[in-house]
Amino acid sequence: MAAFFIVTCCSETKNKTMYQYSAIIRKVVDGDTMEIDIDLGLSIWVRNEKLRLYGINTPEVYGVKKGSPEWELGNKSSDFVKSNLKENDQILVETIKDKKEKFGRYLGIIYLKIDPSVLEGLTNIRHIGDFYCLNDILLGKGLAEEYVI
Repeated sequence: MAAFFIVTCCSETKNKTMYQYSAIIRKVVDGDTMEIDIDLGLSIWVRNEKLRLYGINTPEVYGVKKGSPEWELGNKSSDFVKSNLKENDQILVETIKDKKEKFGRYLGIIYLKIDPSVLEGLTNIRHIGDFYCLNDILLGKGLAEEYVI
């Protein structure tokens, strides 16, 4: 597997220090949770790290009544993410330094390469080169709500 590159040291998002890394998708769990391998540089990797998308919340698919409106929208969000992020896809991830939420997942912002047609009609989508912010896309498409932990 070829190593990707670290983008930058860090940036500020709502007064929180964010660190940017190259990463590879291992598994999409649902609309706002995934497992990734993170390239720390110098051939050092963190493997199978659970990551929750920072600043958003998608409806649940687990622990809610199957067929309920929440379950339906949760599946729609999850299916959207799964259709745009496949195992071994390269992404960029910004993680909040040393911050895990109540389920032990790191919080992060994911940037992915995506078909431009998916972005049609959306505004204010952050990007790094040709990688676009999944968190912003989910909000823009109404598949997630803003959520601050």
